[in-house]
Amino acid sequence: MDSDEPTSQMHPGIATRSRASLAAIAAFPIILGGFGCEADSPGQARPASPQGVTIHDSASVEIVENHAPERSPGSFWSLSPEPEFVLGGAEHGLAWDEEWGDSRTREELAALIFEVKGVARLADHRIAVLSAGVHQVLVFEPSGQLSRAIGGRGPGPGEFVRPQHMQYLPPDTLAVWDHWMGPVSYFDTTGTLLTERPSDRRRTLASLPDATAESPTTPLPDGSFVVAVEHWDPDFARPADGTMFRYPSVQFSRIDPGTYIPVPLGGSWDGPEVWAVPQRIHEEHELPDVAEPGMVLDSHIAVGGDPPMVYISNGDRNEIQQVALDGTLVRSIRRSGDPLAVTPRADQARKQYLAALAESLGQTDVAAFSRALPRRDTYPAVAALVVDTEGHLWVREWSASETGMPDQWSVFSPEGRWLGVLEGIAEPWLCRVGAPCWIDRDMLVITRRDELGRERLEGYRIDREG
Repeated sequence: MDSDEPTSQMHPGIATRSRASLAAIAAFPIILGGFGCEADSPGQARPASPQGVTIHDSASVEIVENHAPERSPGSFWSLSPEPEFVLGGAEHGLAWDEEWGDSRTREELAALIFEVKGVARLADHRIAVLSAGVHQVLVFEPSGQLSRAIGGRGPGPGEFVRPQHMQYLPPDTLAVWDHWMGPVSYFDTTGTLLTERPSDRRRTLASLPDATAESPTTPLPDGSFVVAVEHWDPDFARPADGTMFRYPSVQFSRIDPGTYIPVPLGGSWDGPEVWAVPQRIHEEHELPDVAEPGMVLDSHIAVGGDPPMVYISNGDRNEIQQVALDGTLVRSIRRSGDPLAVTPRADQARKQYLAALAESLGQTDVAAFSRALPRRDTYPAVAALVVDTEGHLWVREWSASETGMPDQWSVFSPEGRWLGVLEGIAEPWLCRVGAPCWIDRDMLVITRRDELGRERLEGYRIDREG
């Protein structure tokens, strides 16, 4: 594996592009679809089902049009109002298994949950957490007792330089992806290092023009990975002050570490929504010329299913494309309905939340930026996407509650049918980059921050009885 330093590509008119800048004061999305419907002739529509679904084919691509959820509000799944467990945070001390003979205090153990990059609930219901802050995978018993610490800081076997991803490969394997597209270390859940797979970063970058060592990646179960390549237009002109726009364009490609031949996944997608900061605010608070307004709108990508598929959404439309690993577009999952309007009250609530959080962290410039943001007319269709272990797609979105933040989930079957809506947790960065989550049959595990920015994990029971 080579050791080249990463390079960053940034348009000179955009002074910030790091998602960490605003995420730090707080996906790629996912959709899973199956092949459960027989194909009709191209363009022939199938009749709407009693649940409000129309399915038709267009050029061998299945189109699933959802008009209404199958189950009405109040008769669908629900989340427990309070977490069943909390790990980390100053008020939630952790315990170390005495057999390890560790003498760390409650506060020291709680501080281990730092810069969380991955979380999973294992088959025996223990919780595995990848903490990049301490360069370890921490395994907690359901009681909150810390029973395993896997890995450590360094370039040696079973160590991590800057861990970026954790995959749980049931029933008993954890894969940790280090920075700059690998390498990957495979452990069993007792902490034993099983194998390591190097990464030829030079070959990956040589095959993808405009990619850098820091281009975002998404690991796949077979050991391949998706690279998001941002394309910065050298002729791009910054829009007028106060303008909201999306930049740059993004393309996703799958890389097989056996061949390093890129497989394009879909076409070109829009980058995040950014704001051309007015000159007055820019100068008064020393803010960049262009900045992201709290990660409201972005494109999303995630993987899952059996066989594995890649799911991509532009974020602003109620449509998610399902793409096979060979790059073939398989299915388009859509939902009808008008966009939800952003009311003045909801807009104010969101700005107050962002500003208060920034001020608690001593970031007065970010607080001023948050208060000055213009109000969007409507919310994006997608805030985050997660696929649970049974293949259901959870689409995080906004409700009409006027919290100003995503606070509910729409759930879809593996075949793309809209099953129902359940109330969630009002927080802007939930299940996004920097705040990973996990959903299995009966538990939602999320990463949150308290008012001082300290991270913790919370587990909410899922009731599927309705």
